[in-house]
Formats: sequence, structure tokens, C-alpha cells
Amino acid sequence: MLKFAKPSRTTGQNLVGLWRPSFTRVDQKLYLFGGGGHVTNDLHVLDLVTMHWDCIVAKDGVPPTKRYGHTAVLWNQNIIIFGGANEYTDYRDDVIMFSLQTRTWSRPEIRGEVPARYLHSATVYRNKMYVYGGFAKNSKCTYVLEEMRILNLETWTWSDAYAVPARYNHSASLIGSKLWIYAGKDEAGNTVSDLYSIDLVTLRVLPHTGITGKVVLLKSQHFSESIGNQLVVFGKYPNEATQTSLYCLWIMDLDQLEWRKLDVDQCLENGVWNYFTIVSKKAQQTPRLESGDDMDCGMDLDEDESAPRLVFLGNTEKDRPQPYDHFREVLSINVEYLGVFQIPPSNLQSQMRMMLDNDEFSDFTVIPKGSSRKIHVHRMVLSTRWPHFRNMNASGMIESKQGSMTLPEPYSVVYAFLSFLYTDTVNSELEYSVVCDVMVMANMYLLERLKKLCASILHRYHLQIETCVRIFQAACVSQEHGLKKLSQEFIFRHCGAVMKTDDWMLMWSGGADGSSGEQRAALEEFIDGVPEEAILETAPGSRRTSDGYGAVGYDSVANFEPSLRKDVP
Repeated sequence: MLKFAKPSRTTGQNLVGLWRPSFTRVDQKLYLFGGGGHVTNDLHVLDLVTMHWDCIVAKDGVPPTKRYGHTAVLWNQNIIIFGGANEYTDYRDDVIMFSLQTRTWSRPEIRGEVPARYLHSATVYRNKMYVYGGFAKNSKCTYVLEEMRILNLETWTWSDAYAVPARYNHSASLIGSKLWIYAGKDEAGNTVSDLYSIDLVTLRVLPHTGITGKVVLLKSQHFSESIGNQLVVFGKYPNEATQTSLYCLWIMDLDQLEWRKLDVDQCLENGVWNYFTIVSKKAQQTPRLESGDDMDCGMDLDEDESAPRLVFLGNTEKDRPQPYDHFREVLSINVEYLGVFQIPPSNLQSQMRMMLDNDEFSDFTVIPKGSSRKIHVHRMVLSTRWPHFRNMNASGMIESKQGSMTLPEPYSVVYAFLSFLYTDTVNSELEYSVVCDVMVMANMYLLERLKKLCASILHRYHLQIETCVRIFQAACVSQEHGLKKLSQEFIFRHCGAVMKTDDWMLMWSGGADGSSGEQRAALEEFIDGVPEEAILETAPGSRRTSDGYGAVGYDSVANFEPSLRKDVP
């Protein structure tokens, strides 16, 4: 039989009458700011070890105005407050920061403007705060925002709006570089239970429709957390059997997009529960049982102290006259008792990476062109991962006997290539020119996974004005047709700027006079990809000239204005 801890009472200053405050979890503490009911601007903290509440008095600075429905995120040991509604239901657009180190309030100088809002979400990723949706109003009406704004926390500059599905009172969970937007209310005010993800690198929004299992929230307010690549959602759901409602906990495997209900209903059936999070065992002390407690909700003393725990805050009193303390009791549940396991990330890649260029147990070396430095490797690894090396090693060639081989590529390219053989990955932060050359090597040695990884990295992170021509050439040489098409279309869209780059000039001059076979082949493929009916339009004052190579040039590139039109004689 599963055994859970019963609710235990927190101590310290009660938070009577608060609802819709913000919560910010920092190590072993939970910070709570503001809240509605009797609207406040107090900052409280709950120690997750002692379960004791305190009210924080700042040492300096002016605190934010009273508010609720705002957000509070952690960045560099600062809690950043944004938005919300005040006691007069006016929406806010200000940004205020509380330093946990100095216990002072401050207001950074913000560049740019965004609509005031509340019931939005805010998430920090790589020194940027991503604000999704929310409820806003103007002089005529209230409305739901269908935008995401990004605040650069190093320059304090707001971005322009990015179009996203309209949503408020939703949840946003960051897993890796993806932001998962779940449920809330749509532009018509309907409670929805759909799921979107946003790639914070490309800002691509992807709806997820092929979900197994139907989960429908009764009310839009809910909380979501993550364990590994699983989304855990707590909220109130309809009970079709009794025509009532109940608190439920659902978990979704984001790889399989499949919902699974976690069996915690019995422990949540008494009282109201107003907050949910997941904390590590070391950051939270298990409540002690009192004698006579019902052991169906008891505590298994022989438990794994490293397991994460589900933590709920609420009030279990039978009679709760308004206003009441929304966060008086805490309920803690070992998540592994529910069949949910936080599997530590694999360290195989990092361990294999440590083997590369480590002369201990190494039995072979690779020497890049123009480098006196040998890269220490292992015959077994290279033979397993690289068919060309396996054949060379088995053939008894001189390289095999000498225990060394020379590759014609430079050191950075060879090292990146060998790193893939050891780790099965490519570092997306490599210089784009290195990735181009590695992609060419992958094609030469028939390593399809490596080639596709390079193509994906070049497309996602490096396809820009200054790089697109070089990427197009590498795609041609490596026969990576998808990347070739994408880079060619990029060049078409930005033709005026691209024609001013050195790479374009080199490809054009080298291809036209035949001085470079690779550049000539790339130029021919580029011209072959131009639609027959396409034309280039120039700005007034420019003069078209022929270069004798079957293409049209311009004597004033600075005045060049490109456009592609079809069906023009």
C-alpha cells in the first residue's frame, strides 16, 4: 500500500486572505510576493526545511506597488517582478527587482514599451525574460494578448511582439530550450487544456495535437512543474462519476505526448490547495507524524532521501470563514511512490569526450594538416564508429603499422570530427566554417548522421547574410540538398545584402573565370536553381551589364534592389 505524509501546519506569520500572489522558489526557500483579497505588496518567505513563514523587510529601495496576478522570476540572485493588477484593477507594466543578497529594491531603466497586463507568464532563459500572453485593456475594452515579448536582462530592452496563440491564466514550463505553454483561457474567455511548445532558440511555436488521453481542467487556474522530460500538472478537474470536482495530478511524457493520472486524490480530498511545486528532498524536511495518525496517509520511514517531493500548500480546516489562510498547511509526497522517477542525465558523452586526446591507454594518433600536434585516439573507438578507419586498420596499411595517420583538414575541423566519433554529437557553438568542413568530411566518409547534424546546426544557428554563401557551397559539395535549397532561398530573399559580401564576390569571380572548380560548380548550381521566370529589379540609376558568363551583373551594387517575380516577360 502506498503511504504518504499527512498535511502538517506551517508556522510563523500567517498569510490570511491572500490569493494570486507570485511564487519564486530559490534553493531551500519559497518567496511569495503580493496577492489579492486584501491587496498587498508584502514579501514573504517560507523556509522549506523548517516550514516557517517570515515577512521580509527590505533594507533599502521602494517596493513595488500593491498587486496580484503578476509574475516573479529568479535571475542572478534577483527576483524580478513584472505586471499584475493593483487594488483599483489597473494593470501594470513596470519592472522591479529585489536583490536577495543585499535585500534592496531597485528599478532598472527599461528601454521600449509593452502593454500592461496580468495573469501572464514569465520565464527566464539565457539572460532573457520571456513574457507570454496575459490580460490587457485599453480605454474601450479588455482583451487577451496574443503576443510574446522578450526582455533582455543585460540591456533591459524589450523586443517587438512575437505572435503566439492568445492565452492568459496559463502555465509556462521551461524544459531544456523549450517553453511549454499549457491550458489557461483563450481570447473568448473559455477554459482550454491544450499544449504548445516554443523553441526559444528559433522562436518557433508548435501546437501539439496528437496527445493520448483527454484531460480537461474545470477551472483555468493550475500549476505545472517538470521532472526530467515530463510535465506535471496540478489543478481542479470535473468528477464525472459524482458530478462534482476534485483536485488531481496528471503527468505527461513529452516524448510520447501521453497523459497519466497520478493517484493522490485521497490525500487531497480534504481542504483547498492553492499552490503546488516540486522540490528535492534535501531542500525539504518530511513532516513528522503524530501518534494516532491514519497510516493510509502515513510515512514510510525507509525512503530514498534523494527523491524529489511533491509539495502542496493549502488549508484543511473544515470551516474556512473569509478571509482565511490560503497557505497554512503543507502536504509532501515522495514522487517515487507514484511511479515517477527522476532519471539522472547520462554522463556517457562527457566521459567519452574526456577520452579524446588523452594519451592514457591511447594506441593511435591523428595528425591534422599543418599541425605539429597529434590527437591521441583509440583504435577500438574509431574502428567501431568510422568504417573508413576500420578498413584501413584491418588492411595492414602503413598508417595501421605506424599507429598514426594524417588528415588533410585543419586541426579544428579534425578535432570536431573526432569529437563526434566519441560523443555522437556536434557542438552547436562551433564556428560555422568548421561545421561546414565537418559536413563535407561526413559526406566523404559516408557518415549520414554527422552530415545531418551539421546541416541542422548550420540552418538553425548560422544561416545569415555573411555566412549563407559559404554554407551554400558546403551544401553543394556535401550533397546536402535540403540545406542547399534553404541557403539558396535565403540568398534570394536577401540578395542585395548578400551580393556585397566577400564570399559572394569570391564565388562569382572564381566561378566565372574557372580559377576554382569548387566555386564554379557551386555557382553553376546556384544559377540552375534560379527559376526561369525570375527577374531582378534594380533601383533607379543602376545599369545592367553582361559578364560573358551568361548572367547579369550591375555596375553599382550599392543601388541594387532585388525582387523575384514570376510570369513577367
